[in-house]
Amino acid sequence: MKNNKVSLTALVSCFARGYHTVHSARPIFNDYVANQLLKEEEKKMIASNWSNAALFFDQEKGEAFNDDEKLDWVMNTQCVPQLVSRSRYAEDHLLSAIERGVKQYVILGAGFDTFALRQEDLPEDFVIYEVDHPDMQKFKIQRMKEMHIEKPDNLRFVPADFMKESLQVKLKEQGFDEQKLSFFSLLGVSMYLRKADFFKILSFISNIAPAGSSFVFDYLDELAFHPLLAAKKLTQMRQITAKTGEPMITGFDPLYLDIEVQHQQMLLYENLSPENIEDQYFNGQEDELHAFDHFHFAHLVVNK
Repeated sequence: MKNNKVSLTALVSCFARGYHTVHSARPIFNDYVANQLLKEEEKKMIASNWSNAALFFDQEKGEAFNDDEKLDWVMNTQCVPQLVSRSRYAEDHLLSAIERGVKQYVILGAGFDTFALRQEDLPEDFVIYEVDHPDMQKFKIQRMKEMHIEKPDNLRFVPADFMKESLQVKLKEQGFDEQKLSFFSLLGVSMYLRKADFFKILSFISNIAPAGSSFVFDYLDELAFHPLLAAKKLTQMRQITAKTGEPMITGFDPLYLDIEVQHQQMLLYENLSPENIEDQYFNGQEDELHAFDHFHFAHLVVNK
């Protein structure tokens, strides 16, 4: 990965969460720290790029709207919903897991995740591990220093390319306890991995974490890659990510997922469809926010 590419991805996701928090009348996910991690010139650059993208998604709206209207429409229809709903899903389940005794949270591909900077009323012995590519992690640490954001005492940075290095070794170097119930998340990543690599991650988690530990992730269904059956929005999204050099390549069959994960000593606890996500997070929203077609949320539990 190139540093500038990784950083841009993190910046855009962070911008979207911050934009939603400020501009939504009823935020699905309140990331009140996100904007603090971004510089003003970055906000302007990202806002301009997304506003200009309105023409790509819908030429009529791109020509009729002013810049602010284009930005609002693009963010609310093409970007924000998936980002904020998956974060809300992960953190809702995390907080429930903490009540059940989970003591460690491992964020795989953390990017500019801000949970550690928003934590409230957590157990004193609760530890957060942010795992990410070394270049991305250096960028985030430097940005926190530049913005005078103090690193929480219970946050551990774990620089690792988890497709090439042993996560077990890297986590244990930072104090990860294999005997404690743990919670893992991987958001916005599975669709960019080969299936074999994704299953390696599941195998790693089931090996390092005790029974009852959790893993949440979002994924695309297989229809997202069908040229005739995929939704237009998803096809456009795939075109954009491919142009950035990070093509979406993998989808799963929701009806077969429970069987596939059993081979990695996992049980499927929950598997939300786009319709489920719409009902759970977007019912009653008034700003054009809706669940994205083809995206699913899943919660797995270690079973060994």
